[in-house]
Formats: sequence, C-alpha cells, structure tokens
Amino acid sequence: MIIVLQKVLQKIGASNDAQVKRSRYNDNSHTMDILKMIAELRAERTAIEDAVAVLERLAHTRGKRRGRPPVWMSVIRGESSSPRRTRAFSAETKKKMAEAQKKRWAAYRKAQQAAASK
Repeated sequence: MIIVLQKVLQKIGASNDAQVKRSRYNDNSHTMDILKMIAELRAERTAIEDAVAVLERLAHTRGKRRGRPPVWMSVIRGESSSPRRTRAFSAETKKKMAEAQKKRWAAYRKAQQAAASK
C-alpha cells in the first residue's frame, strides 16, 4: 500500500506532505489526475477481487467432478458457448449420400419381404 501511495505522489509531482497540501490548495490541475488514479486503483481492486473469487472457487472444487463443468469455469478457460458449425456438403455430395441411403433402404425392404414370405 505504501508503494502505491509513493507512486501516486510521484505522479502528481509531490515528494512530501507539505507539497501535497500546497498543490491541493493552490493548483487544481492535479485534481483530475488524482481522480483518474483513484478510478484506476478501484478498477485494479475489482480485478483482484474477481481473481481471488475464482481461486477460492477452484480451491473448493479440488476433487474430481463428474459431468459437465460449471459455466463459470468454462468462461475462465475461454471456451465459447456457441454451438459448433455443421459441416457444409456440396450439392453433388448430398446427392451421392441420398442415393446411397436409398440403396440401403431398398436392401432393407427386400430383406424384410424375404423374411415375411418364408
């Protein structure tokens, strides 16, 4: 924490408390810089809190799990939840597949008729 405060003081150009007091009351140009630094520090704090929460969740789920992992775990790994794209077949390939399926069904029906006539 002390290091962060020292960095903040270095950014605003003050090395001791007297300079901070003088710059605070005499010059308003540092006010925006300080507000910006506060916002950045808050953003870092939320990021750290999120990381701690994830680590705590991982610590609680140490044992082997069965089934699909929870959604938050897949988000952390960067896995997308979008469905996979199906393979696109050309018209010629689709026609060949349809003909082959018709042949299989014809053979099945023929076998069924032969079994029924016996």
